[in-house]
Amino acid sequence: MSDQATLYPASAGLAGLLSALQPRPPVPRAPPPDLDAIRAEGFGAGYVAGEAAAEAALAPLREALAAAAAGLDAACQMDAARLRPLLAVLVQQVAQAVLMAELRGGAEALLPLVEAALAQVRLREAVVLKAHPETLALLAPHLPAIATAPDSDLPRDGFALAGPDFIVDAGLSARLAELMEQVA
Repeated sequence: MSDQATLYPASAGLAGLLSALQPRPPVPRAPPPDLDAIRAEGFGAGYVAGEAAAEAALAPLREALAAAAAGLDAACQMDAARLRPLLAVLVQQVAQAVLMAELRGGAEALLPLVEAALAQVRLREAVVLKAHPETLALLAPHLPAIATAPDSDLPRDGFALAGPDFIVDAGLSARLAELMEQVA
């Protein structure tokens, strides 16, 4: 059988041949896809999915930031009257540490206080400078005209001027305590 016979079987005859040669109505085709619409739909779906993923990832960070902001707000709302004694103690401790470091460097830290205390007493010749033995060793060379007496009970940063009817307790700690009373 020939190819022609396969296309046009003999039983169909001339009518089959004519029908095969007749123009066929076009097969309805789907319109071409709208690539812009597909792209926009994909972009929109991706944007929504990305936004949801970002929101999920940022949620814990937002909570932590909100907690930190609340803590900062609470810290700013602290009562100054409650903070004042705490800060005064801190300032006193820092100042004490600085003064003790100064004292280890020599008599220069105490000498102005001793001279100021001596200026306040009226009987300079009857005055005895009492100080811790280590402190007295630093001060005595600078004040040769004053009688001295070691007193281990006094702090290293303190001294006392004793006269026949008075005692002036002075020194860095005493001066710092006076200043702290003014601050508090």
